[in-house]
Amino acid sequence: MITIHKFVTEDDVNYYKSMSNDDIKKRLNGQRELYGFPDGDIDVLLEQFREEGFTKYCRRRDWLFSSTEVLNIDGKIKSYHTWTASFKFINKWDQESAEQQYKIITDKDKKILWIGGSQDYYFISADKNIYGFKYEHKRIVLFPNISAEDEYFSDDNMDINDQLIRKYRKNAYTLQFVSLDRARTVFTERKIGANISIDEYFEKGFFYKGLKWNKSYDFMYPNDITILVCIQAKDNLFYIEIENITYPFHGYMLLDLNEIRITDAKKII
Repeated sequence: MITIHKFVTEDDVNYYKSMSNDDIKKRLNGQRELYGFPDGDIDVLLEQFREEGFTKYCRRRDWLFSSTEVLNIDGKIKSYHTWTASFKFINKWDQESAEQQYKIITDKDKKILWIGGSQDYYFISADKNIYGFKYEHKRIVLFPNISAEDEYFSDDNMDINDQLIRKYRKNAYTLQFVSLDRARTVFTERKIGANISIDEYFEKGFFYKGLKWNKSYDFMYPNDITILVCIQAKDNLFYIEIENITYPFHGYMLLDLNEIRITDAKKII
């Protein structure tokens, strides 16, 4: 597959800046429209994209205020102040990238407790250590807070908040496929999320396609042989129940969020 770079994102621009103008022209091979070149003198355009600030990462609308409910290990659901906003790359040729949305969760004093991509996470916590949580077939995703300890959301200066997104944007949507025992290292050293296989914690066959699987499932549930049923807090652990919709049967696992480990996992007969 050939990747077409269109002079929009920071990575696109850096990719072309590493090449000479002559090399870029050879790569275009007379198909400048395919690569996103506007009308105009090609040499002038090539000099423009090398200018400082050719591409900027910009907020598209106002920051929106809401709240986020977070399930703590003690079973209490806490509501935290939340701000969301969408950003995209825009260059001097008025070309734009796709939008990405970000979420910032704070305490009442605006101290940032979690910052990351605005995905379909459930939020769970061990005290004020908040994680985005998602279940995928045979895997769980945990996304930690990636901000520094002393960072705050500003009501008065939106540029401060925008700078936070520019600072963390590359990490905010990044997941590394790791085993559970490596997840803490990913959180602390790389400041990104972890996509963790849980297959080994369940008996063989728990995640297999069962007798109820049929062609309509291929259309309705192409990746969801198993689904998340519920997540609850029990005895300072998270009880996570999963259903295999093709048999059907259920299973559960107990997640220790403080130690980042699974203490038990069983099929429910």
